[in-house]
Amino acid sequence: MQNLVQATYSGLVLGSIYALMAMGFTLVYGALRFLNLALGALFTLGGYVAWLVAGQWGLAAMLGIVAAFVVVAFVGAGSYQAVFRPMIGRPGWDITTIIASLGLGIVIENVILIGFGPRNKSIPLLLEGGFRVGDLLRVQYQQLLTLAVSLVILLLMGLFLTRSRHGLAIRAVAQNRDAAYLVGTPVHRVFAIVMAISAGLTAVAGVLLSAVFFLNPGVGLAMGLRGLIVTIFGGLGSIVGTLYAAFVIGLLESYVSMYLGARWALPALFAFLIAVLIVRPGGIAGLAEEARV
Repeated sequence: MQNLVQATYSGLVLGSIYALMAMGFTLVYGALRFLNLALGALFTLGGYVAWLVAGQWGLAAMLGIVAAFVVVAFVGAGSYQAVFRPMIGRPGWDITTIIASLGLGIVIENVILIGFGPRNKSIPLLLEGGFRVGDLLRVQYQQLLTLAVSLVILLLMGLFLTRSRHGLAIRAVAQNRDAAYLVGTPVHRVFAIVMAISAGLTAVAGVLLSAVFFLNPGVGLAMGLRGLIVTIFGGLGSIVGTLYAAFVIGLLESYVSMYLGARWALPALFAFLIAVLIVRPGGIAGLAEEARV
């Protein structure tokens, strides 16, 4: 019973981080209609920005999260202008953008490797210590903060998409890009905003997870795969489906790691995804093209 309760709690914490990561994939796919495979590398970049700010420069750890979001958001927006914008609309752009994003991710990972070396880095904890709930659960303050920060950011994202002018523009472009363009929506500016927000969310996920585990240049690969699993499982372009899927995947990984060992976690996730796609090819909340985001 104790293992089950502890695994459930850990799974919820993992799920909150996966939700941030997968939200980046979902926003980009919903608006631009391609999977940005560079987000795994941006996850890593966010962790290293926070490590520089908090670990090397000695500033507050919370500033590391803010700096990671801002810096990586600028990288995301810049990558759209420099790499993806020239491709969009050309024949075969839906394939070339995916390949370009994969190449961009490889470049970013190797720049990090050259600049920081291959050794593991450790980001200072935002909060140290913890407490026990009877004999069933051991809670660390860092985990509680991770869960709280993730949920607050996701709530703010929901308000942004439904209440703000830019959020409504993103939803309009996602539903019908040509119609949005005809009524005067600055489509390419919206695309750049989407790329910036998705990169920033991914960076925050990188900071939160790297504060618990170690940080190295290759950590983004596994996280990128998990983000893809969550995004596809939830239904491409479905924000609500992504949120549900993130916590399901987080719980599943935690249970598998607890009872079978961590080495079985990723294979189990892929096996689960395959089984789901056989039954529901569009994911648990797959939407029609015009209804996405």
